[in-house]
Amino acid sequence: MNVYHPKLTAGLWLAGMLVICVLGIQALTKDWLETGFLALLPTNEQQPEIANAIRQHNEPLNRKLIWLAGAGTSQEAISLAQKLKQQLEQSKLFNKVVLEQPQQQYIQQYRQLFPYRYQLLDVHTQAILAPDPDQLLRQNLEILNSPIGQMQAADLERDPALIFSRYFSAQNPVKLNLEQGIVVLSDRQRFWAVLLTDLQDERLQLDKLETLSSLVNSATKQVKTAGGELLVSGMALFTAHGAESAKQEISTVGIGSSLGIIVLLWVTFRSVRPLLLSSIAIGSGLLAALVVCVLFFSKIHILTLVFGASLIGVADDYAQHFLCDSFGEKDWNPRKGLKFILPGLSLGLISNLLSYAGLGFSPFPGLQEVALFSAIGLLVAWLTVVLLFPLLLTGFRFDHQPGILKLTTYWEERWPLWVNDNRRWLGLMLTVFVAGGLWTLKPQDDVRLLQSPPAELLRSADKIRSLFPMSPDNQFFLVSGKGQADWHQNEQRLLKRLDALKQQKELTAYQGLSSYWPDVNQQQQNYQLLKHKLYDSGLLERYMSDLGFDKTPVQAEYKQFAAAEHNTLALPEWLATADETKQQLWLGCDDGRCQSTVALIGINDLNALKAVQDLPGVVWVDQVESVSSLFARYRIRASGLLLAAFFLASLGLGYKFGWRNGVTIMSVPAVSLAVSLAMLGWFDQLFSLFNLFALLLVLGIGVDYGLFFFMAGDRRASTSLGVTLSALTTLLAFGLLAISSTEIVHAFGFTVTAGIVTALLCAPLIGLRN
Repeated sequence: MNVYHPKLTAGLWLAGMLVICVLGIQALTKDWLETGFLALLPTNEQQPEIANAIRQHNEPLNRKLIWLAGAGTSQEAISLAQKLKQQLEQSKLFNKVVLEQPQQQYIQQYRQLFPYRYQLLDVHTQAILAPDPDQLLRQNLEILNSPIGQMQAADLERDPALIFSRYFSAQNPVKLNLEQGIVVLSDRQRFWAVLLTDLQDERLQLDKLETLSSLVNSATKQVKTAGGELLVSGMALFTAHGAESAKQEISTVGIGSSLGIIVLLWVTFRSVRPLLLSSIAIGSGLLAALVVCVLFFSKIHILTLVFGASLIGVADDYAQHFLCDSFGEKDWNPRKGLKFILPGLSLGLISNLLSYAGLGFSPFPGLQEVALFSAIGLLVAWLTVVLLFPLLLTGFRFDHQPGILKLTTYWEERWPLWVNDNRRWLGLMLTVFVAGGLWTLKPQDDVRLLQSPPAELLRSADKIRSLFPMSPDNQFFLVSGKGQADWHQNEQRLLKRLDALKQQKELTAYQGLSSYWPDVNQQQQNYQLLKHKLYDSGLLERYMSDLGFDKTPVQAEYKQFAAAEHNTLALPEWLATADETKQQLWLGCDDGRCQSTVALIGINDLNALKAVQDLPGVVWVDQVESVSSLFARYRIRASGLLLAAFFLASLGLGYKFGWRNGVTIMSVPAVSLAVSLAMLGWFDQLFSLFNLFALLLVLGIGVDYGLFFFMAGDRRASTSLGVTLSALTTLLAFGLLAISSTEIVHAFGFTVTAGIVTALLCAPLIGLRN
């Protein structure tokens, strides 16, 4: 303070903010806002191959939306879907809108694979042909004499044993009803025409998400007006809802905190200058936090801005302590005020930065962003108060005694006395309350708590899943092997087990590449199986004769069969003919190690599927379970971090003020932490990793309040005013978080709110002179 020059420090602050503004102009002109749910989850905790498999598995799911137009008759449903298709195409949100199934694609695939028909046998055909080829031919005759036999008869000359027709039909694991080339489903009430869309970008910007939500609402109203019903499902809808909720919460928290602060400051100071100074401290902190985060992470999640909006109440603390100190003595001036409050402000800043640093050690990108955003915001707000306020407050004096000062002074004098007089029964009640709350506290680590979608959206998704079981579930198997042959063998073992589970109704369907593409060895075995069972045995010749074929087509068939003996279909060639869904199953070969995923549809028993991972080269991948277990592990680590931060703060304060005084100051955050946890238990609130990081903030705030009262000396009245205003503004911010519809945001706000109220009640008990 002996070399402190207000004009010089104010100039330094101005230069720093100009740099921030220049960097902000560069950083905030690009796409910097992240809205996707998966961006909140860690990727570095998993093995690279598993992370890559999850990414490839999720990409098509993130882009795809399923639309079901329902009506009383199939024709009405198709008509509604056709009108809907036009509306979706006009929106320009989708790169693919599919109503009629692409017949040309099937025809092209048929032509490309047909030359390899003797090498391509589906599993079911293999299972019948090996023990009893006569049964296969009898089934053919039944098919030809059935209502669909006329369609099969067209292929008889080219595929007399219907071998390739069987293989091609097995490409689709779930059979669907087609009318006019459109998939039509039905339940007891309605017929449903299916329309599939792929978004142009799986990570839509906020304006595109708003457009998507408006499109869904508009389409739903139009279909309803026409007497139908519309069901829509897709990850993008959950993202859009989360983004909209976050946007509303940013407005609620930001506007609510700002209005509350304005009212409190006006009632207290009755002057425009304190309002402007607080606005400068808050605004500079938030601007710097936003710019630095975008520069560091390149993109930040919208939930970071929700928590960032709550920073308004905390960033204003430093300004209020400085302003309230002016009521402490008659000959106050900015230099004297800063000299008195600087140690407390600095120690409080350090404790808060340590708390936010705890968030930064988590593997969750969302928490890392919140940690950096909050730390930079508080640091710049502190610098604004220390560097700029002394100049702007030069010659300024309050000429009134605020009414709230009288209230806080009365409360600060009376409340400790009442607590001291009733300390026995209050201590007993506090002990029972804390013990009871901790006893009922139950941790919840389910990653799905990160999202709180509306019930209507969940009902639509469940209804679509029951009617149209085609979309893969989030869980899948990762299969690997040392080369293609080893991989193919491992996947075949897995598919046999999955087929048994499918027969037991534990699973609706599955998709694995080796179901459709046999490796080179299997292709030769398939050819030899046909040769031995049908061609060399003369069984096929008799069968064709019974169907009315003369010798010429029979000889032609045998000649084609002989010529195809050495045909081989490589995997890349087969993949080139496959649809996108099947192509996504292949992960490729790297250093001789080949990998693929096996997608699962309609899982009914997760435990039965988990048991299958005992096979060689097979790994069960459940992103929900793995991230939830990660939550549980880091909840335990965060508990250790909280204890370490507590003891570190205790050591620092004990060294600075003496061990007895250090324990006295730390009693404020200790009681605040205990009461916060107990409140979670008594009110049956979510207790997870995020609550523990909220408790780190409670620790920092509790240390702040205890320090200010311990160092208040003869200025307990102004300190009480500063702490009370600080608590009220912080409560406005975090209290508004507690009304969030997102479970983790609500729990975060609830935890911090309970801790701040407790710290506000405990802090005046510190520093009393007997």
